[in-house]
Amino acid sequence: MILTTLLTSFSETSQLVWNLVIGLIVFFIITYVIPAIKKISSLPPGPWGLPFVGYLPFIGKTDQYKDINRLAKKYGPVYSVRLGKFDLIVVSDWKHVKESFANDDLLYRPENFSSNPKSPSLLEMSGDSWKAHRRLSLHILRDVGMGKSQLEMKVKQEIENFLPTLNSGPIDLFPKLMSTVANNISNLLMGHGLEYDDPISEKLNNVLLTLGESSSLFHVFSGSVPKLVKDNPLESESKLPKILKSLAEFANYMEKEIEIHKSRGRRSQIFEDYIGGYLVEQEKSEKSKSTDGIQFNLETLRQNLVTFYSAGTETISSTLTWAILYLLKYPEYFDKIREEIEKVIGYERQPDYSDRIHMPWTMSFIYETHRIAALVPVNLFRRAAQDTNIGNYHVPKDSLVMFNFYALNRDPLLWVNPEQFDPKRFLAEHETKAVKPPFLVPFSGGRRNCPGEGLANVELFLYLVSIVQKYRIRLAPGSTISLETGYTTLRRPKNMPKLLFEPLDQQKD
Repeated sequence: MILTTLLTSFSETSQLVWNLVIGLIVFFIITYVIPAIKKISSLPPGPWGLPFVGYLPFIGKTDQYKDINRLAKKYGPVYSVRLGKFDLIVVSDWKHVKESFANDDLLYRPENFSSNPKSPSLLEMSGDSWKAHRRLSLHILRDVGMGKSQLEMKVKQEIENFLPTLNSGPIDLFPKLMSTVANNISNLLMGHGLEYDDPISEKLNNVLLTLGESSSLFHVFSGSVPKLVKDNPLESESKLPKILKSLAEFANYMEKEIEIHKSRGRRSQIFEDYIGGYLVEQEKSEKSKSTDGIQFNLETLRQNLVTFYSAGTETISSTLTWAILYLLKYPEYFDKIREEIEKVIGYERQPDYSDRIHMPWTMSFIYETHRIAALVPVNLFRRAAQDTNIGNYHVPKDSLVMFNFYALNRDPLLWVNPEQFDPKRFLAEHETKAVKPPFLVPFSGGRRNCPGEGLANVELFLYLVSIVQKYRIRLAPGSTISLETGYTTLRRPKNMPKLLFEPLDQQKD
């Protein structure tokens, strides 16, 4: 009797436990599995990954854009890949990139993108804050000279000061370019540059180099790698202290510049640089006691200064370095540019930006440098603010979106022999005109394009033409040309040779 009762009780308990387990399994399937399957099935095609980490273990620790491009060749122009907890949509052809540029739902940044979430920079902002700060930044930069003749005059003066420094024997070109290019963006931001031998200039250059060598665009995913995974494929933790220290040093310098501007006081709404213009807007905002939630605070100003200064220095210095390297590799284009200089400018005056209209070979060379160098092979991540589409592909809310500019620049449907360096591809009308096609987008496109594109174009033309006008460029003894590339957030020459800049005999050359 007792045994029967125990067996009955055990049977009932087992049934209860079994029912509970079945219920939990059904709940899990309904709550998590089915929605996950629906989401996966709605995404563009792409590779399978592993539980928790997705495809992260298969993304290389260096040159990640090559892995992104390799997957594009396999899965098509729009594909998806799971990286940690994020779904990344990669867009690799012009049709869909162009459409994405015009999609306002794709103007947002990942929510964990900023190193300072309470006061992100313009680069890191989304939504109304981004719109307000972008509008203000463009307004200030225009007022202090962006796109105006006085800016070109300042760049030309800076180049005049810079050129004699190339006479100092075998040189490492990239850091020299950083010092002079930094002065151009510094004039816009702070109203002054720095002497090349100023210890502060050298320190800022070293900070930029450290950030360039240590940062990675893909570190945004490292926080989604579970702690149980011992081998984090992004290795962000080992580099993070160095990155944070460099950012702090950079921010401290900008903080001092802000304090100097504040100490001067203001008697009117007139300003001469970005800091002055931002302080004026901050004061107006505080007086109006706006309730729209948009804040113009000193921390954001500092973050913007760091962003503008670093971006405005690194990109132009790197592009010019590539251009000089290609002149060495293909000296026939040095001669072509030199011929145009002799015909259009001569040797008695500095080049003007307006001269570019009559120098198609020079402009074609610059365009081809942009294309094949692919300095920014993939864009900074975008985030879908809501469910949207790219072509016929569904993009779920909060998915990240990446544009594969490297693929665009080497798409055989857009370019003939894309692996070949050939400036002639941009020449038209019997080589009398240089034409830049819409799918060459070195500064990105749409409303998230680089706000410094105008300054960059002026600098690239004036520096390149001024150098070729004055110097013959040669390899220093023992140096060799290498087009091997290193990548963290930009594609730079991995091994830049030492160079000699020999002043040209302008009457005999």
